[in-house]
Amino acid sequence: MVRAKAAAAKRPKKKPVVEELYFRSDSAYLCLLLNRRTRSIRVIDFRAGALPAKRLYIQSVATQEDVDKVITLVEKDEVSSWTRVGFVREGTIPGFYKRSDGHLCGCVIGDKTASIEVTDASAKLTERTINAAKKAAKDLPEKIKGASVKSATEKDALSARDAAWRKGASLGSFDMFGRDAERIYFETSVRRSKTNYLSAEFQDCFGHAFIEVLRLPTTDNEVLAVLAGLRALGDDLQERGIVASFAFAPNDSVEISTAFVAAGYRKTGLLAQGIVDADEGRKDAILWTRKLANPLGEDYD
Repeated sequence: MVRAKAAAAKRPKKKPVVEELYFRSDSAYLCLLLNRRTRSIRVIDFRAGALPAKRLYIQSVATQEDVDKVITLVEKDEVSSWTRVGFVREGTIPGFYKRSDGHLCGCVIGDKTASIEVTDASAKLTERTINAAKKAAKDLPEKIKGASVKSATEKDALSARDAAWRKGASLGSFDMFGRDAERIYFETSVRRSKTNYLSAEFQDCFGHAFIEVLRLPTTDNEVLAVLAGLRALGDDLQERGIVASFAFAPNDSVEISTAFVAAGYRKTGLLAQGIVDADEGRKDAILWTRKLANPLGEDYD
């Protein structure tokens, strides 16, 4: 019995999938939201200014944790600070801060100081994907016959998430993206299509919502199911007073791009190696955004 207890005490504790790590000095203060499932980090910076110390800390954590991708969302006047320490401006989320936009800066962690950027071939692939999606979206109905969309429990959604990820990297992780946020889940299907799950993580103080789809659609009915789910989520978030929604999806999937286009989303960014892929390791990702409300009456089209 004593030996068993000693062995248990020596056994390393299992690290959490998502962990908040803080770095603070006289001139820098930031939080890293480390996601071990997707091998990514979101930086939340509490103190303005570009400092090599920030980059060195982020690089050290990323290397230690085998992280591939780091992103941060900042106000416009902070973009130049992050680009000076090796990040690349990769997109914009209109209304991210309710009355101002969020600018997404990203970095692919590697041996070189400069971050890997999207290639011309990837940009052209993205353009072809979106053009095909726009064409396909024109044929999708406003009212989807046979669609079943309803609220799902966190238990059911996370159980489906775990089952999907055991088979390999899925699209949605349903993990924490922001601090002190709420989440809702929907399950959706059309006729005999396999049930898919969607989730929205939202913050009332900022008025934005991060949208996730568990599995990429591969059939016409699965595309319709995701579209029905996105529309239902949009209606729910609008009732809650959420201003903007955004999502990430692979830049080579016409099917999910069709669902986003038909649901009123548009491309406002392209992230180098933005998402983890079961077959390819990482893949460039489209930043899809939609304004759900317009507090100041600007025209964002």
